Amino acid sequence: MNALTRLQDDFQRRVLGGDAAILDAVVGNATADAAERVGIYVHAYSARLVEALENEFLTLRFAAGDDTASEIFHAYVAATPSTLRNVRWYGKDLAQFLRTAAPWRDTPAFAELAWLDWAISVSFDAADETGIAEADIAVVPFERWGEMILRLPHHVRLHTAEWNVWQLRQARDRAQACPKLQRLEFPQTWIVSRQGLEVHYRQLEADEAVALEAVAAGHPFERMCEVLCDWHPQEEVALRAAGLLKAWIGNGWISGVELPTD
Repeated sequence: MNALTRLQDDFQRRVLGGDAAILDAVVGNATADAAERVGIYVHAYSARLVEALENEFLTLRFAAGDDTASEIFHAYVAATPSTLRNVRWYGKDLAQFLRTAAPWRDTPAFAELAWLDWAISVSFDAADETGIAEADIAVVPFERWGEMILRLPHHVRLHTAEWNVWQLRQARDRAQACPKLQRLEFPQTWIVSRQGLEVHYRQLEADEAVALEAVAAGHPFERMCEVLCDWHPQEEVALRAAGLLKAWIGNGWISGVELPTD
């Protein structure tokens, strides 16, 4: 290992873990000693990570307030060293952190808010995928419809909320006052998706939610129809399933259809 590489490694260890080896190679002066001079870079690194989180988790900031959100982000940075070259993905574990870390786990809505913000961001950044057309379904022999496996594109995300987090997101998007966080009487399933360069989200009807969750789990169309039987008379299920499929295709929520091979 040459001298420059050793210096770079020592500097990185100081920034990421507080190792003191680099201080022997730094010259202090009357204004700042070695630790203070290196500390400027240590602070700048963590500040950049916090800034990235502030720009990513907008609804969480809106609900928690800037001071509490800043505490959350600084705690996450302290507990979660970055292992990625691209800071864009640094916040991927924030929701899980908020579920388990004190004192944030005592406010479970914070984890839901973090998931919401991340889902919207990931949906926007997802790779472009061409949705199927109704003609792609029409070529499937009717007797094999039950075997069809529908694929969701990567920009589609499903979330079952126990708190009114989506109401807060809507209020923020509309520049309205922040509603009070409240636990919902019944859980709600919401879908996040992208059309062109715009991310959309809406609440799903209860039967549509369970049907789409069956699709997301990789179950065949037959299974989707079975779960709809819990919501509709059997003679109405086929029509409801076909209507949902038509709407999903129109929304760009289906990226592929497959039939099992022998």
